[in-house]
Amino acid sequence: MASHTIRGRLVLVTLAVMLAPCPVGASDTPEIRELRREVGELRDTVRELQNQVRQLKRQAPAAAAEVAPEKALEAEIRAAMPQPPGEHAATPAQSIAQPAIGPGVGKTSSILNPDISFNGDFTFLGTNNRQLNKANRFSFREAEVGFQAPIDPYARADAFITFGEGESPSVEEAYATFLTLPYNLQARAGKFRVSFGKNNLLHRHALSQTDRPLAEVANFGDEGLSGTGVSMSWLVPNPWDQYLLLTGEVVNGLGEELEGAQGIPLERPAPGRSLGDFVYVGHAQSFFDLNAGNNVELGGSILANEPRSGTDTRVYGVDLTYRWRPLDQAGYHQFLWRSEGYFTHLDTHEPGPSTFGTSGAYTYGEYRLAQSQWVGLRFDWTEIPGTSGKKEWGVYPYFTFSPVEFGYFRVGYEYVRSDRLDDKDSHRVWLQYNFSIGPHAAHAF
Repeated sequence: MASHTIRGRLVLVTLAVMLAPCPVGASDTPEIRELRREVGELRDTVRELQNQVRQLKRQAPAAAAEVAPEKALEAEIRAAMPQPPGEHAATPAQSIAQPAIGPGVGKTSSILNPDISFNGDFTFLGTNNRQLNKANRFSFREAEVGFQAPIDPYARADAFITFGEGESPSVEEAYATFLTLPYNLQARAGKFRVSFGKNNLLHRHALSQTDRPLAEVANFGDEGLSGTGVSMSWLVPNPWDQYLLLTGEVVNGLGEELEGAQGIPLERPAPGRSLGDFVYVGHAQSFFDLNAGNNVELGGSILANEPRSGTDTRVYGVDLTYRWRPLDQAGYHQFLWRSEGYFTHLDTHEPGPSTFGTSGAYTYGEYRLAQSQWVGLRFDWTEIPGTSGKKEWGVYPYFTFSPVEFGYFRVGYEYVRSDRLDDKDSHRVWLQYNFSIGPHAAHAF
């Protein structure tokens, strides 16, 4: 467009020069001198315009070369974006699958720079019972390093490495989640905390109390239950438009962590594996809004493991969570009540008494006094799996002060009477400080 304008100006100037009166032999009058001056200015203008035309001609190929990659990149970005409703895809490849959007899927920058976080858990346990590990000592109980990022528009990755005091680093969780499967499905593959109940899904720093409930520890250990395998969840459509999530998982085994690289030769053949050697977990979860400020969550779980050799295990669980969070309180006053029950059946296949049926439960309530203050009370009772008649129970009041989102102080007193201990009664005072740095996505709640 600019070149056409310059050409037009050149033509007009040239005509003006050609038509300018310049009579031959005329005297050098003031009018003639003024006319010569104007002609000279026009001649200089013509030369300047000619130079600009030459420069534009030289720059045109380079500009076209720069625009081409930009247009190609723009086309790739548009191809990767989901099509708006009613808009047809430009190519058949675009209509095959759409990338995930929404929570859990980050920007392109997060793919190259994952979210990295660190969490530190510092505790003190004061007690009259010297049979408890690390009694009357300070402990940097756990450090957790997290890496979280989208893998591509269709999946994300989460990895958490933990360093316990006096322990070697271990992988607490490391899995990929596939977000865009059809028919309301999602899948996970890797190592993860199994979907049994509510509390087992929580990392240690996300617990409402300093330690895990006695019933959970009795069944799954003080760190909860995790395993390496696959998981599939289905958000069930229904005519009532009610939230219903079903989850099925298969992991290697209970507490089974083999060392060494997969596929390397062994000194002798390993025992054969059957389908019963795997652990199968199922979980159903539903959520109900009672009104704008009250809701209830119900869940049921099952775990089954029947190895070729060893103990057959079946655990059934139920969980109930009630939340009160009035909208007019801006979240500064709220209440949570959570309960879980465990029903365990073990068969050791050994001579003598080999079948054990036990049960256990916990319940706690937690009230938010102010923006940064919580107070709570937990009750525990459980039979110890694999034993006949051994029990333990406890009560645990606690107070949490969280001045900022990334750290909290907690103090609690716990009384426990346990048949595991020689001195059955123990009084425990817990002090805890937990802090986080870096972006750390929220865990299950």
